[in-house]
Amino acid sequence: MESLLATAAADPAFSNFQVQSYGSLLLPDHPIRFGFQVDIVPDQCPSSILFGLISRDPVNGGKAKTSGFAVRVDLEMREVWDVLNGSGLVGWVEHPDGLAGFTDEEPLLLGWEIEYHGQALIPKLVVADQQWLYPAIQCPHPVVMETVIGWQGEWGNDPRNTFLHPALWREHLPVFNTQEPEAIAA
Repeated sequence: MESLLATAAADPAFSNFQVQSYGSLLLPDHPIRFGFQVDIVPDQCPSSILFGLISRDPVNGGKAKTSGFAVRVDLEMREVWDVLNGSGLVGWVEHPDGLAGFTDEEPLLLGWEIEYHGQALIPKLVVADQQWLYPAIQCPHPVVMETVIGWQGEWGNDPRNTFLHPALWREHLPVFNTQEPEAIAA
């Protein structure tokens, strides 16, 4: 089976990026919380990087559409831009010492944390110590979410030395019984 990332690379949102994946996750038929995170050291990175969790679904038997969540982090301007859902500028990378404040010992964390309930994906983006809530999207079941990391242009470094500690994780969410307990007979 061809990687979701291989087909997503043709998507206009990713056309200027060299992309790679650190794994995928098939969403189950029950609520879960899952995410993808990676550390970077800005002075060891290209100036513009891509970070996300995506899926590809055929639309009415036609071409597959990329959905999910992905941002472009412009390290020169310290801006975080949405690339898939039309949200525009999401925010800025903040640190009292600027980007120099992120080092090998204290790298810049990029993370997506997503709750999956019914057919809704409810995301939160984490950049350093900042968090942004994102609009939820609807997804069909079953769906596979794939991690994506990318960079613009030619870049000679090994991505494994730049995108540090990649982790794709998941945890079950409690399922609450919505039925009223039966009355105790006296």
